[in-house]
Amino acid sequence: MTVFYKNMYEKIINRGIFMINNFEIHIDFDRLESNIPKFECEFNFEGVKVYTTNKEIVFKCFISSDEIMSFQEATAKCRPKIIAIFDIISFLIGDSITIYDINHQSNSLKPNEDEEETKSNKFKFKFNDVDLSSQLRIILSKIENDKNTTLTLLDKWNKANYLLNVDDSHVLFLDETIINCFNIFELLADTTKKEYDCFIDEQSKKLLFEFYTNVGNFDNNKINDKVNQKNRLIKEILVGEFLNLSDKFKYFLQKYRLLDENLSYFVDRIIKIRNSIAHGRIVSNLFVMEYPLTPFYNIVNTEANLVNPIIVLTGVLISKYIGVDIWEKEWEKIKEIIEPNPVRVKEIIDGKLAIDINEKNQCNLTWYSVFLYYLSCKEKQRKSIELWFKGEIIKRNFETLDFYNLYEISVTLITTQDYELYQILSKIIFKIIKEDLYKWSSYRDIFLYLEVRNFVVEENKKKIDEILKNDNKRLIF
Repeated sequence: MTVFYKNMYEKIINRGIFMINNFEIHIDFDRLESNIPKFECEFNFEGVKVYTTNKEIVFKCFISSDEIMSFQEATAKCRPKIIAIFDIISFLIGDSITIYDINHQSNSLKPNEDEEETKSNKFKFKFNDVDLSSQLRIILSKIENDKNTTLTLLDKWNKANYLLNVDDSHVLFLDETIINCFNIFELLADTTKKEYDCFIDEQSKKLLFEFYTNVGNFDNNKINDKVNQKNRLIKEILVGEFLNLSDKFKYFLQKYRLLDENLSYFVDRIIKIRNSIAHGRIVSNLFVMEYPLTPFYNIVNTEANLVNPIIVLTGVLISKYIGVDIWEKEWEKIKEIIEPNPVRVKEIIDGKLAIDINEKNQCNLTWYSVFLYYLSCKEKQRKSIELWFKGEIIKRNFETLDFYNLYEISVTLITTQDYELYQILSKIIFKIIKEDLYKWSSYRDIFLYLEVRNFVVEENKKKIDEILKNDNKRLIF
């Protein structure tokens, strides 16, 4: 206890006045690290009043002065509550607000009547002209009933967003962002672990009961005895001694009616990436980088396009767990671009799946999916993809092709020895480059993308240059 606080405390006691410690934090909207749209709010959380003005967000934390504390002690008492409020607000608006955004904080002793501010019935939260007050009430109710898990989930989500957006290029903490999101998956999977274990137990017993019913002349009591005797052994054979994370997490997704084939494959990819980060895998290419350039080697850099979908996925999963419908619209958009399992691409190439890859379809299969599959294949398989591609392209009207998804596979196949296919690819590539129909900032970015993935591109570059040169047209990029 500081001398200042000790002297003040003695004066308060002598006068018989009950005081409270008032700790205030102010955040200016115009000085936030992320340029988020302004929001309006006013609510109380565990003795902290938070409200907005036209210019700032204000937090007032009231602590009883029955044990007078220093400024540092007051800060330590209030910090967990302030972090929780930051996490709640960040989840509602989709942008990270942290202690680094604080512009001013103060600490003072005031008469206890000021504490009545925390008992105000005023309650609102409005963002982008949408009233989220009801969502906020549900979140606060969930925290009241399930505090540790809910606040941990919200905090990890806020931290992941902060790490992703801490630099302008969103590349500095890619690995760390993935790890935070993965921690959310683990926490959520644990919330349904017992339920999943019971489900497995029930299914294995059904399996055993059916087996003994069909193969033995036993009465029900005898069958039940045998089922109970063998059930643990059967579970260990079928599932193992411990439930793996993938199965637990997919059960959580299934419970909330989110699991489908594409999401299942997406989860498998995330787990693979997480394992590479956690186990310190060697960076696969130390000679070239693709844009945006990173200040360090990131293991996850080749999968950087997955990070935003992962953030949205964790957002919608937390929403489901809490009982709100935040992030559902964003997730519906993400679902439309999640890449399908390569097995589906192989089925199309083998003629076992009848889907028009040039049109939007339920599997999200596109020409770009074929490109990704091509990169993962060996030379013999690549030849069969080339033959399939030629057959598919020839039978289609050129002007109706899905050019936006055709550029990558066309550039990759441009070294073909098939003259007819080369002519078609040349026409496709020229149109895409001339009309800026590619995903990249420059048509040459595809070469860096391929080089990072150890694909030799020198011949491809020459072919593209020839296509542009031979057309006798000047293109400016």
